[in-house]
Amino acid sequence: MSINDPQWGNSHRPEQKDPEQAPDNTGAEPVQPDAGGQGAESQSKPPVEPPVGEPKKPAGPPEGPPDLEVLWQQLVHSARCKLAALLRREPPPPPATIKAAPVVTQEVADEPLNWQALSVKSWLMGVALLLGAWLMSGFYLVDANQRGVLSRFGVIASTEDPGWHWRWPYPLESVRLVNVTSDRTLEVGVPASANRQAPVLMLTADQNLAGLGYAVVYQVVDPVAYLSRIETPSDLLGLVAETALRQEVAQQPLSILQGLLNKPGTENASSPVLEDVRQQAQQKLDTLKAGIQIKSIQIKDIALPGPVVQAIKQADQEAQAQIKALREAQSAAGESVIKARKLANQLQAETAGYTQELDVAVMRINTANPKPESDAALNQLAEANVRLRQQYPLVFDSYADLVAKTQAGSQKKSKAAPSGGDASAPKTTDWRDRELMRNRDRVDRPGSGS
Repeated sequence: MSINDPQWGNSHRPEQKDPEQAPDNTGAEPVQPDAGGQGAESQSKPPVEPPVGEPKKPAGPPEGPPDLEVLWQQLVHSARCKLAALLRREPPPPPATIKAAPVVTQEVADEPLNWQALSVKSWLMGVALLLGAWLMSGFYLVDANQRGVLSRFGVIASTEDPGWHWRWPYPLESVRLVNVTSDRTLEVGVPASANRQAPVLMLTADQNLAGLGYAVVYQVVDPVAYLSRIETPSDLLGLVAETALRQEVAQQPLSILQGLLNKPGTENASSPVLEDVRQQAQQKLDTLKAGIQIKSIQIKDIALPGPVVQAIKQADQEAQAQIKALREAQSAAGESVIKARKLANQLQAETAGYTQELDVAVMRINTANPKPESDAALNQLAEANVRLRQQYPLVFDSYADLVAKTQAGSQKKSKAAPSGGDASAPKTTDWRDRELMRNRDRVDRPGSGS
């Protein structure tokens, strides 16, 4: 019997041309050939055709190799018998197909098999495959920038270095991989951040409310403490950084905080204020043994409430008006100084000329021949003085007249300049006010709100 036999598994007769016409009767008795001539007679007679409409009946058992389904039923029956022997039960009765050994009908072939149809060897192979797959799931890889924290029954047992490792699969052991080399960033109150938290309102030293959005750059240095001592490390880090930042902001004015703002596209230079905040937050984390090292704290955004913005703009406008008036006063004072110097030079020249002309007139009176009397000499000297007064008018002006001539231009400018808001222009004597001089660089500063 060979598997390559074309008649293997076929239940029809070899002489039948149509293999689909298989006999339907599985319980037919095998026909025994008669001896002698009767056997030859029976073999020479053609088969009797059934009437039209009736199924064909087989004349005898199928010839050729046994059917595959019969072999399968025999294998299943033997497996059931072995399993019943292991379970100490009575063996099941053999099916009718094995007793009569006919071709299995379609109904028997389509009967589903239950778990009892499997052999012990099949059960052992399935259990071995499942056990192997479960054990293979215990292999894991730790990258170069990671450390593996191994937990056994929920308790941390050890840490694993980079490379391939094996652990007892879940639920006996589990491993968590922690990145210990890369920098992590926690953003709070930043509009572009993923958490979408509102800015944290803080009170500055100049009694201004400012909503700060900040970022904390940190690194995990102890993975065991990071996973075991704190349930939510990011929440704790945010609270510690906010507390330290709030204490430092309460000691700084709003202008200093605006200078610490980290603008996009620029590197955040380390400032003493933010360095103090970092040190305070790091001390608290070290006390809690959180296994976190803070690298830096950056201020990403400063949002001011509406009333605070209006008050800042108004104060800035007043400061701008004072600085503008100060510069106008400085310019007027400079012009007055220039005019005074010119007037002093003219006065000095006219005084020298007047003195020289007066000496010439006295010399003429003294050298006259004959000499005039005293009354006549005084009259001549008075006439010369009147002529010299007209020639040199500055010599005979009063101090008030000279000051008025130097301040005439500045008085015209002060009258033409309108008074803006509540800011009063400083007097000409206050043009060296130190408080205003310190703010002179704020004139026309971008972003001042004026």
